[in-house]
Parts: sequence; C-alpha cells; structure tokens
Amino acid sequence: MPREGTPSAQRGGEAKRPGSDATESRGSPRSAQRGLLCCRLVDRDPRFLAECRALGEALKSFPTIGALRGSPQWKDLGPRLERLLSTVRRFEPAQPPLTSTRDRVLAVQWNIEHGNWYEQVERALTTHPLLQSADIVMMNEVDLGAARAANRDVARDLAHALGFHGCWAPMALETTLGRDDDERMAAGRANEEGLVGVAILSRWPLGEARIVELPSPENVQFDLERMYGRHVGLVVEVRRPSAPFVAVSVHLEVHRTRADRARQMQTLMAALRQETRPIILAGDFNSHTFNRGRWWDIFANAGVMLTWTNRAVLSRFLYPDRGPAREPLFDALREADFEWNRFNDRRPTLRVRFDRLDEARALVTVAGGLIRWAERRSRLRLDWFAGRGWRDGNGGSVAGLDGPGKASDHAPIVAEFR
Repeated sequence: MPREGTPSAQRGGEAKRPGSDATESRGSPRSAQRGLLCCRLVDRDPRFLAECRALGEALKSFPTIGALRGSPQWKDLGPRLERLLSTVRRFEPAQPPLTSTRDRVLAVQWNIEHGNWYEQVERALTTHPLLQSADIVMMNEVDLGAARAANRDVARDLAHALGFHGCWAPMALETTLGRDDDERMAAGRANEEGLVGVAILSRWPLGEARIVELPSPENVQFDLERMYGRHVGLVVEVRRPSAPFVAVSVHLEVHRTRADRARQMQTLMAALRQETRPIILAGDFNSHTFNRGRWWDIFANAGVMLTWTNRAVLSRFLYPDRGPAREPLFDALREADFEWNRFNDRRPTLRVRFDRLDEARALVTVAGGLIRWAERRSRLRLDWFAGRGWRDGNGGSVAGLDGPGKASDHAPIVAEFR
C-alpha cells in the first residue's frame, strides 16, 4: 500500500501558482527578483533573435560539419555559435512561490517532445493530482522559438504557468523545421530562434548555473539531422532554505553505441566529482540498450527484436542497467556513488514508433507485418532519476500523458528525495 504523499499514492498538492519574468545571462546568475504583485513576461531579446536567425541561415549552405569547420567562414561562425550555445536563460517569478514545509523534495522529470503539444503539458503540470505538487521540474527537449512548438519560449511559459524560478540551456540550433511530425506541427510557420535545450524549474530560488558539454555525435546531428550543437548537462544550485542541493538535467545521445552514452555520463560525473551537496540528476538517458551507427548494428538489433521472447525483450528494455546488454552509463553512475533503484519504478516511458527510425523504415518495406509486431513490443525505460547524498526516497511513473496526440511521446516520471 503506497504511503500518502508518495509518487505512487498520486495525491494532490498546492493550487496553481502565479507567473514569472525572464532574463538572459551569461556567467554568474542574477539573484531572485521578488515583490512584484502582477506577472509581466519579458519580450525576447531582438538581438539574440537576429543572431539565431543569421546563424541558422549561414549554416544551411554547409552540407557537413567537416565542410563547415573547414570553411573560411568558420573563423567568424565558430565563436558566434559558441557564444550562442553558452547562453543560459533565467526566469524569476512575479512573486515568491508557495513555500513548502515538507521534509522531502518532489521532483518531476519529463522529455516534453519540444513542447509540440504545449497546452497539454502545461495542463498536466498545473492540474494533475501529483505533478502539480512538484517542487522541481526537470525537462528535456525544450524549445525556444521553434515553429513546431508555435515559436514559444517553452521554458519561460511553463515557469510563468507554475510561478517557478527557472533555468534553460541550449543544446542545439536547428536549421530546419525538425524531423518526424515537426513539419506538420509547424503548420506553415518558420522558426524564430530555432533552439532546443534542457530546463530546470524550481519552487526555490536558483543560484549558480553552468553547462557541461558532453562528447556528441556531431556528424549525425549536423550532417543528417541538420542542427548544430552538442549534448549538455545543465547543473544548477537550488537554494532550498532548509537544505540546498544541486539539480542536474541531462539528455544523452540516441544514435550511437552504449559506449558513447557511457562516455557522456563519465564526462558529467567528472564535472560533479567535487560537489559535496546532495544531487538530483534526471534526464532522458536513451537507455535503449542497442548499438547504432555501424553497418552491422541493424542486423544485430533486428535479430533481437524478431527472435527474442516477449519476456526477454521486456526485461532488457525495463532493466537496461542489468545483464550482458546493459548500458555501461549506469556503471559510471555507480562508480560516482549515485543510486537510482529506489528513485525509479521499472515501467516504460516510451513506446517506440518505428516510422521514426531510419533503419526500421527500411525494413518495413520488406517485412511490414513483422516489423509492426516488433514495434508493439518496443516499450522502453529511457527516463531516469539518480541521486547522491540523500538518505531515502522512492519513485514512480505517470500514465496517460504519453503517446500520439498526447502531451509528449515520453511519460513523465516522479521521485521523492529525502
């Protein structure tokens, strides 16, 4: 029987909170702005918007990352892209959020699929019996000025809806409308800033924020997906009055091997090595357990999906930290004294759509029925919490918000840290 107030109990929380203002900064964070009685959303910086547009247009003429970096224009474009992608946007509430006297932190992790279905995401975070009680919301695939998400500043708008402090860090600059359903969602609009990133929203003021750049498959991101950037971890100090802690939002790569994801996690762990405060780490780890990107991987992966029993496939996908096909990124977490078992259940957070996978689309033409059967078995646990420095906790998943036409393709997950 779940205890009242735990994620699995699905209890309600505080009422909807007032709005927020937004600022942009590089370097040290600004202190919280308090005392305003009404909400005023700050317009986006027109100079920043113009730079995003100019760089996006300039990148379109280069077919590969090699051609870009080998061009005479790179001397100018390189530093400008570095400045753009190191800009952390910060959001402050119009008035202090409701304080919490609880002795635990209730965290939400959600890959919100860019905010393509923004209204459903906002409604879930402000009205769902459990999600509305969150103290901190950590998000992946959060757009700024992308046509697929109606050119919203998604992080700012959600911070406004919750009345929370917030930080957003860019991961990549898009040069197209995106992939999969994105062109349809753009509905004839062009990108404005065209950025995608990660975000952390918090009931408590946020202090120092920094971006940790992770080794990334840049050739895939630029040459095939037509966006310039890298994977990042956003590391933010949360100034909880009774016990401050550090929150880390990360989104690992999906296109390459288990070893590549492990290298990304090792880089993040190295950046957190000297941190002595408690840490909540959350993100889409893309822990699908497959290697991708090499010519033989498609055959090995198809063999698993078409020949393994349902039980074996489900065990592999829901327990990617175990067995011979485990993701070694979890080894990196363990070696850095992080734990994750108590903060996660083992329910799937994504149902794979094979029409979004290049290698699967090729197989559909020759084995459509068989591939669709394999697709129905593809229920993955990709989203995770991990913690260090907490004495106890528990976690759960939220059903009913993920899938085609719903808030996101990923389910949100929740965890208590005590």
